[in-house]
Amino acid sequence: MKKLAIIICFVWPLMSNCLNIQRFTGVFISVALAQIIAYSNILLIFCGILIMLKSKGGDFSITARLWFMFYALYYTFGLLANGVSGFQNSEYSLMATLVPVIFFTGYYFFLSNDEYFIIFTKVITFSFVVSSFLTILLYKSNFDFDHGGIYNHSLDRAGGVYADANNASLSGILAFIFFDKYFTSKKIFKTIILLIIFYSILITLSTTGLFVFVIVFILTKHKFFSGLRIILFGAILTVFYFFLFRIEQFYGYFNLSEIQINKINNIKNVLTFQTEKINSSGRSELVEELLYYVYQKPFLGNGIGFSTFIRGHNTYIGVWGDAGLFTFLFFILLLIIYLLKSFKLEINLRFFCFSILATLYIFMLTLQTVINQGYIIVVFAFVGYVLDKNKQHEYKNRYALSSS
Repeated sequence: MKKLAIIICFVWPLMSNCLNIQRFTGVFISVALAQIIAYSNILLIFCGILIMLKSKGGDFSITARLWFMFYALYYTFGLLANGVSGFQNSEYSLMATLVPVIFFTGYYFFLSNDEYFIIFTKVITFSFVVSSFLTILLYKSNFDFDHGGIYNHSLDRAGGVYADANNASLSGILAFIFFDKYFTSKKIFKTIILLIIFYSILITLSTTGLFVFVIVFILTKHKFFSGLRIILFGAILTVFYFFLFRIEQFYGYFNLSEIQINKINNIKNVLTFQTEKINSSGRSELVEELLYYVYQKPFLGNGIGFSTFIRGHNTYIGVWGDAGLFTFLFFILLLIIYLLKSFKLEINLRFFCFSILATLYIFMLTLQTVINQGYIIVVFAFVGYVLDKNKQHEYKNRYALSSS
């Protein structure tokens, strides 16, 4: 009974948050019910933590524990900065900033148990894959959260259940990584699902997403790049770039909007390293504005929620802008530790962790929501546990993390 209660307390909040069920409920049913779902998720996680504390747990991850030090620094300096500067974000309450902290804390306990670790991998893989399928379904249905229903015209790009193309792309890439690693049977079926996930990433027309996906594909399929396969890949890459440089000639065959053409051209500029032509969609200006305030108060910061208020679209600078230089430096150190520890893993686990970390680290350059979302921050807790397991056979026998 206790085991079932723990599973319910952690499985539902993870699926609910990953699939953004709260937002669906707010649009189709009622805002009040959506708020009840949000509060019930937090309550369930708290109950799960209390039950875990009373039961015999496993070994906790030292690497993941570093996040508690980061949160201590962030809220210490951030709250002090709030008091000094008097900044208050009316659109983003202090309680809202604690949601990802609660998620991380809950799954830090949940993942310490070997059996629950396996359950977590299955649930988060399933949730990310379903999210990718919904990205396609909503796009094909012309459903737009901003308009609260079916849009009269075809959507320029897919926003998925998150109503944001970059977040949908990030979720899709994580779906690709997890499904590729954990689904080890029926290769034809696996290939079909991976292609569907790739399509869900493609229709977001996310410049960052497509760039990251290329890196992730190379990392996850590193075994493919050997011998004659390298020559084959080189030939495919040559053909790809041949068409890429002539892509404008094919626009007439597709009914593309001006926004879609501009996004495709931007992706082309990234993949062909024409940096002077890359359009950051206004993010460069937002980062520059955020940096202006960072330079005004570099050591103490401007207060919790400041970067969200400015909409700086950069997690790294956002941490600095909120809680000052020392918190920022510790955050960078934390991320470096994750990366360095990945090198110590056996090769299959190493590339698996590299894929996840590369995705999160690069998206943090263009998104301010990476560490502010419950379903993403728990991935950092998961990777922390992967890194701290010293006996590699434990992964192969218990977690099926060996090469698929």
